Amino acid sequence: MRKKLVVCVGAALIDESYHCQEQPIRGTSNPAIFYRSSGGVACNIANHLALLGNNVELISHFGNDPEGNWLMEQCQSNGIGIAQSVVNDIDTGRFVAILSPNGELFAGAVSSHFETLITPEFLQDKIPFLKNASLLLIDCNLSTESLNWLLGFAREEHIPCIIEPVSVPKAARLQKSDLQNALLITPNKDEMVAMTGQSSGKQTEVLVQQILDRGVKFLWVRNGKNGSCIYGKDYSFELSAPDVQVKDTTGAGDAALAGWVHAWLMDKNPDDCVRYGHAMAALVLQEKGAIKIDLSAALLEKNLE
Repeated sequence: MRKKLVVCVGAALIDESYHCQEQPIRGTSNPAIFYRSSGGVACNIANHLALLGNNVELISHFGNDPEGNWLMEQCQSNGIGIAQSVVNDIDTGRFVAILSPNGELFAGAVSSHFETLITPEFLQDKIPFLKNASLLLIDCNLSTESLNWLLGFAREEHIPCIIEPVSVPKAARLQKSDLQNALLITPNKDEMVAMTGQSSGKQTEVLVQQILDRGVKFLWVRNGKNGSCIYGKDYSFELSAPDVQVKDTTGAGDAALAGWVHAWLMDKNPDDCVRYGHAMAALVLQEKGAIKIDLSAALLEKNLE
């Protein structure tokens, strides 16, 4: 039986990480160790889903440059389909991370032309392909117009849709979006504030209810070191953060979402989906970079135990 098709629409970037040897100081040069990896939220999630044995297609942008060629090779070697993506002479996007000695993000910057290339007009031409999706996963690196187009398409075609907010400024793109029938959104509290337009002083429960009232089936709120909690109608489940030696927090949230989706594709209940998500995050937190290249479904099941 053919595996369910997951279509990920979002950024594919080169991640450049600078792991500082001492706590970084603003306004000066900090000694650091450099390493490069594939990145971009949708690309990270697609990589882990493919390594777990799922059928994945990525719609993104790759430049005709050494970085873009390397990134495409990485995706294809991990089993991701990229035939629907844009490949042109515009530079491949980059994300630069400054990390503290404990692996936490001190500062980050991104440069990408992705949102100007994946337009509603471009997506309109992909309708015959998109209709084959069993699950649509989108990240908020997309423009507001493209996000709304994909949300509307998913509703009309009755395709489950998952939204990853990415960051506070990009989560704000969802503030006026129709979220009716979205399967899952994965914000932290600051991103929920941006999504609702409320003040940061609002209680988490109030923000959660406002978003659920917009028709979202599940809201999985990330609380960093304090774990996470998933909410639905008359439902919630909380799980503490995995206890691991952290090397790098880059991509841990993306890995967690890949674990959740992997479990959902196996018809697991929401509680178990969160457990799979935390197990995936634990694996990636112990790696440098956003991708665990030796990942397998068997390794995830072992870590889940």
